[in-house]
Amino acid sequence: MYGAAGVGKTTLALEFIKDYCSSKCLFVSTEGLEFIHRAEQMKIDTSRINVYGALWHTDFLELLAHMSLALYDVVVVDSVNAFVRLDAQKAYDVTLLLSAALYKLSEDYGVPVVETAQVHSVDGSYEPVAMKGLAMWSHNIIRLDYVSPGHRRLSVEKPDALELEFRIGEGGIEWLNC
Repeated sequence: MYGAAGVGKTTLALEFIKDYCSSKCLFVSTEGLEFIHRAEQMKIDTSRINVYGALWHTDFLELLAHMSLALYDVVVVDSVNAFVRLDAQKAYDVTLLLSAALYKLSEDYGVPVVETAQVHSVDGSYEPVAMKGLAMWSHNIIRLDYVSPGHRRLSVEKPDALELEFRIGEGGIEWLNC
């Protein structure tokens, strides 16, 4: 899932945890711990969330080496491509390794995986940093856009075209046209 800063990627990822985490889930954060306050606002039982802070792309390798990812109900990585801008080639390689491992986790064990992605400008629009590689290891690609203050659009780009609109409120996501 990708979109401009502040469009609601983390909130939508938390909504997924709220709906699908029945016992324990993993939230890998490259963005700090601010999401915990948001999760509490959304009335998510944060005791079910194991938090893994990734401060550098090598932390993704440690995550893959030491975590039993198949034991989680849901795995969220926010944001999967955060380090690509900092140490481009090494971080890109590690990011794709993580995405491939999470894809395999989803395929082999049925564990839902949500990855948020930071964006950069391309020909007057934007796309995720490392889009080609990330797309290869994604079941779905979702773009989030601003429509108006508080009003957002979710566009499914892969596998099939679908658009939904939503608002972000204190309690999380309010779907508008479902």
